[in-house]
Amino acid sequence: MKASILISFIVLVQTVQGQVLNPGFEKSEYIETLKINHRTHIPIEEWDKIERIPSPEEYDFVYRSPVVAFDNIWDLWIHKEKPIALISVQGSIKTEASFLANLYAAMIPAKGELHLDKDFLFQYKLAEDPNAAVQVGWFVAMAYLSKTIEAKIDSCYKAGIKDFILTGHSQGGGITFMLNAYLENLKLDKKLPQDIRFKTYCSAGPKPGNLFFAYEYEKMTEGGWAYNVVNTADWVPDVPFSVQTVDDFTSVNPFRHAKAVIKKQKFPVNIGLKRAYNQLSKPSQKAQKNYEKYLGKMVSQAVKKQLPAFERPVYYKSNYYVRTGNTIVLRADEEYFEIYSNSTDNPNIWQHHLPEQYLFLAQKLR
Repeated sequence: MKASILISFIVLVQTVQGQVLNPGFEKSEYIETLKINHRTHIPIEEWDKIERIPSPEEYDFVYRSPVVAFDNIWDLWIHKEKPIALISVQGSIKTEASFLANLYAAMIPAKGELHLDKDFLFQYKLAEDPNAAVQVGWFVAMAYLSKTIEAKIDSCYKAGIKDFILTGHSQGGGITFMLNAYLENLKLDKKLPQDIRFKTYCSAGPKPGNLFFAYEYEKMTEGGWAYNVVNTADWVPDVPFSVQTVDDFTSVNPFRHAKAVIKKQKFPVNIGLKRAYNQLSKPSQKAQKNYEKYLGKMVSQAVKKQLPAFERPVYYKSNYYVRTGNTIVLRADEEYFEIYSNSTDNPNIWQHHLPEQYLFLAQKLR
């Protein structure tokens, strides 16, 4: 669909100077991404059967990527009147491979390289801080998707489009956090044109990485260029499991060096403090090791079946996942719960997570 759209668009953008995206959260802009995200989860031939979510009003569909990694895809949409391209990353779908990306929840450094396939060594940087780390499953998905995304960004840029909206719902939001960071770092390294602008709307996004990744991401996108929109009744923004150990503290935090301080205390105070310290610190350290064992090493065996040439990376010794980016809160109120039950007896775990529920609450934003 349409090479003709891009061709006609070239004529339009030749007369347009500068960029058209503005910083700051815009309700109408987010709602349009939500409509598009809904379609990214559905086969194109079934779009005419969609009933509960209206069609996008401002964008035309242009391209759907091949299926890669954990059954991941992304869609490209072009604004009908402005030189803006929108990249929508699919979230979880009902396949084992798709949920495998969620389960593969060990951390890897936010800078390095991964052997994803026999001819695919992915060198990457999502953050400069050596302490920054991200969830490995969504990162692998992002790495595979980045090939076609970078190619289409180049095509759009040559057609005169310099403004891009990045978006994804659910797992797609987790992947989009990393895609945003990856592309911004390509700009910093002058591997993308410096006049490209990215604006990000993650939706129902989970926690993508640790505190040091969050710090760098938030600094990188400051000024109103990235948001995560969450429904207060939705459980997905709570995941992955998070465990904070003393090793997750900053280097000058006194708790990180408490053992050395305790050792200098006089007997028997040092014995009592050491025992108390161990009782407080060891359970979280043991939990972190278990999460890495089960959500990293064991799940990677299933990943190898999905991606036979994948080489398991050395994991970052942490599971301290934190909420990342500017958060727009959709408060589930009494009117909402009259429509969408919050009963724990409700067998539908997606009752508060789908674009339908998010659209209902987003329309109530002022």
